[in-house]
Amino acid sequence: MNPGRERSACGIGFVADAAGRARRDVVEAALEALRRLRHRGAVDADARTGDGAGVLIPLPRRFVAREAQRLGVGGCDPERLGLAMAFDRAPEGHLDEVVAGACAAEGISVLAWREVPVRPVALGSTARERMPRIRQAFLLAPEGLGPGPCEQRAHRARRRAERELRHRGLACSFPSFGFRTVTYKALAAADQLGAFYPDLADPLFEAPFALFHQRYSTNTVPTWERAQPFRMLGHNGEINTIAGNVRRMRAREGRLGLPEPELEELFRPVVDEAGSDSQILDEVLELLCREGGEDGLGRDVRLAVAMLVPAAWEGDPRISEEVRDLLRFHRSLMEPWDGPAALVFTDGLRVGAALDRNGLRPLRVAVCEDGTVVCASEAGAVDLRGRGRIRRSKLGPGQMLVVDPAGGGVQLDPVARVARRRPYGVWLEHHRRVLQVRPSAVPTVDDLERRQVAHGYTREELTLVLAPAAASGKEPTFSMGDDTPLAVLSTQDRPLYHFLKQ
Repeated sequence: MNPGRERSACGIGFVADAAGRARRDVVEAALEALRRLRHRGAVDADARTGDGAGVLIPLPRRFVAREAQRLGVGGCDPERLGLAMAFDRAPEGHLDEVVAGACAAEGISVLAWREVPVRPVALGSTARERMPRIRQAFLLAPEGLGPGPCEQRAHRARRRAERELRHRGLACSFPSFGFRTVTYKALAAADQLGAFYPDLADPLFEAPFALFHQRYSTNTVPTWERAQPFRMLGHNGEINTIAGNVRRMRAREGRLGLPEPELEELFRPVVDEAGSDSQILDEVLELLCREGGEDGLGRDVRLAVAMLVPAAWEGDPRISEEVRDLLRFHRSLMEPWDGPAALVFTDGLRVGAALDRNGLRPLRVAVCEDGTVVCASEAGAVDLRGRGRIRRSKLGPGQMLVVDPAGGGVQLDPVARVARRRPYGVWLEHHRRVLQVRPSAVPTVDDLERRQVAHGYTREELTLVLAPAAASGKEPTFSMGDDTPLAVLSTQDRPLYHFLKQ
């Protein structure tokens, strides 16, 4: 199966505390939402193996510190600890060696490995047969390094590890790898995830927000690796422009603008073309948020998402001039990744949701008086009784919602906030160059009529199709139905496609 032809229709969403308080009930609500979205997934012939489900949360610091203590490496500052979640399919010791070397190259220490507790009996037989060994590497960031540089180094360390694993022919993957977030996912149905991972029921497993995803694979065999969320996002829908997007990213590999030639080589290829469209989009979002930008530490996740799935801003009077300038500026840097697509995303600090400009996937929002924010594919994914007054809404085409505790909580205009930070209009005025495209020379064809006959053109096509298209610049519109004579009865030679009718 060509990965570029994969399609899926999923249940997605997030639960968040607008004030950024780490809460146990946030994780429980995300698992509840998953269970209520089970109908969005399917099951295998064994009647138990699901298409894949998962949750993505900020690192539960108290839980990680306790587990580090159990592993005998608990004397470190908990704020310097990170986790690399691994699906290990390599022979014993190989993954440990690869990860240790990759992390050492970035100044990161691997303190210990933890076998993640699992209950395989919660899954179907097919999922159990394909289950990898699930492990966590406890990472220690270099002393004195800020959160942004730490996350960047973890990103580069993972890329180094993936490159070495490919070189050795080892089929291992990392659902998450960093100092901010961790992803728990499995080839499971939505209501099996909590039973499969006992960690998710631990009282110390708490978070200020949690992304959740129930996969529905329309036309492919589900795998552990393609369960979502990925490292930064969960996606419902498909990216119909994926072939062109991948080609453009491949073309950019020679001018990524990274500070060292060795890093340029590290990020080739930019994306894994064998991955699904959702996986490729996640890789590009991660690259935008971890590398480059004005400070070299990546872009704001709100800006990165707006670059990838921009609103249809031309001709829309509701969009401010500042946002227009931002989108106009960045369209020369990144082409749209068009769906239909609904996204939930996070950089570990903020959590948000966005619809592409087609707006053909549902996202319902509920903001509660107690500070709980729920965004999901369907209303009713979380029981909100007892949370005070509730403001309900839904996202429309090109709209984005972000919960940013450090930025005041719920942001209904996140792109506008980012747009006000930089003078994009001034930059456009001084630096934009519009290419002057000369009109193509009209070819002179002495035997035009003979060529038209040879290619099967009819008078009807010339007068009713080609002439209006040339005059208006768009395809002519007709009513339904076709009353032209059947090609099989024609006395003239007809093109092959005239014999095929819908």
